[in-house]
Amino acid sequence: MASVHEQLKALGDPIRLDIVKMLAGKELCVCEIIAAFQVTQPTISHHLKVLRYAKLVLDRKEGKWIYYRLNNEAIAAITAFFAPLRADGEVPRSNACSQEEFSACPIPRGSTSSNAT
Repeated sequence: MASVHEQLKALGDPIRLDIVKMLAGKELCVCEIIAAFQVTQPTISHHLKVLRYAKLVLDRKEGKWIYYRLNNEAIAAITAFFAPLRADGEVPRSNACSQEEFSACPIPRGSTSSNAT
């Protein structure tokens, strides 16, 4: 299975994200996916290749057509990755830093770690 990092990176493109949304709960022929976008067939093929590499979609060939569907295991892994995060922004107590760890943090309050060196 691809890492969650690889999967999230694959979902970082708007076209790939739209393809994943299209496949929610159904299987589609590649021709149906191509028809939904105003880009070339090679472009859609590239996006599908990235999604396959990240194990987000599965494919099957039937005659000359290729059908795509979501990989439910991969979607479940991404969901599980985000499950500990709560909608209210609070971290569950078992994952929170202790007061000592928070006090010792070199990053000033209100700053983000991306601004620190």
